[in-house]
Amino acid sequence: MEPSADDSPAGPMDSVARTTLALAGFMLFLLISLPFALTLDGPTGYIAPYLIYSLFLTSVGIIIGISLTWLNDPRRQARPEGKAPEPKKPTKSPMLSDDQRRVVDLLAASFGSMWQAELVRESGFTDSKASRLLSRMEHEGLIRRVRDGMGKRVELMENGG
Repeated sequence: MEPSADDSPAGPMDSVARTTLALAGFMLFLLISLPFALTLDGPTGYIAPYLIYSLFLTSVGIIIGISLTWLNDPRRQARPEGKAPEPKKPTKSPMLSDDQRRVVDLLAASFGSMWQAELVRESGFTDSKASRLLSRMEHEGLIRRVRDGMGKRVELMENGG
């Protein structure tokens, strides 16, 4: 049995959004044609129907907007019908920012360990930026810093690259 588009989590919602959009479009057509079909006499019979008409028109516009927003949401994954989603492949290394990647590359080039002052000099970072970056990387388990006399050695953890 092949899976249909409605078997996916977004499938039923897509059909609801499309149906809602079609019905809202039909209601919009009826609401636009309503003033041409009505002939109202007197000043008192003129305001109330148009207030109701404007509320309906506004609500239909909101429904259309929500439906279009749902259908055009860029975060939704479009996949061909009949295909199951591919399983996520485990990644070897975590997502690293450019600065973190630079630190990891420098450490890897120096056999996984170097003085923090040397790392700062070779990376071109300021002392404060390097300190904040290394603290964040240490918290994430990418590196560890070991106090050695007056300086610190920065060591690349095994899962850091």
